[in-house]
Amino acid sequence: MKAIIDALAIIGNRVEWLLEDSSLSDEQAMELYKINKTLSRAVRLNKTLLLLTKIDNNQFVDTTTVSINELLHRYMDDYQEVYDYKEIQITLNEKENFHLQINETLATMLITNLLKNAYVHNNEHGTIQIEIGKDYITFSNSGDLQPLDEKRIFERFYQGKKKEGTTGLGLAIVAAICRQCSLAVSYRFVNNMHEFHVTNNK
Repeated sequence: MKAIIDALAIIGNRVEWLLEDSSLSDEQAMELYKINKTLSRAVRLNKTLLLLTKIDNNQFVDTTTVSINELLHRYMDDYQEVYDYKEIQITLNEKENFHLQINETLATMLITNLLKNAYVHNNEHGTIQIEIGKDYITFSNSGDLQPLDEKRIFERFYQGKKKEGTTGLGLAIVAAICRQCSLAVSYRFVNNMHEFHVTNNK
């Protein structure tokens, strides 16, 4: 899979080189731009699949005690800035401190993927509600007024309403991390909110 990523990167470099040709017509330049955009998405997709393989093969073995509360605070402002144009209202209810014995890289991927999912699949002027307890964290977001397929939402390549610019594998990564780290993840649609709940099973 790494060979595929390298090959796509080489093709991408050649396309970028062609785009610098001032003799191209507007139509040719637009076609090359579309090709480059598709290649970029293919590279991201392959990197994500490689990451999923590493998670499934338990290649993140080093663990430490991670404060999920602190980790969330570290990234909340960053995501708020990125998606500020949507003017999403976010609220955080910290009932207790949630600590996990987990690989820190996996913990970061778990939280950032859930946080990104809550923004990407939200509406303008929507809401995000996050609650943290002693052994759980819950992300609830507004968005589509129809429930997702709770039996398939964590599958790879499940074709829900994917957003442009995403690989559609964020929740598959969340599920893979939970399987490896003795966590449980679930989805439900409550009061027109999409709720993702992660619980420590240990």
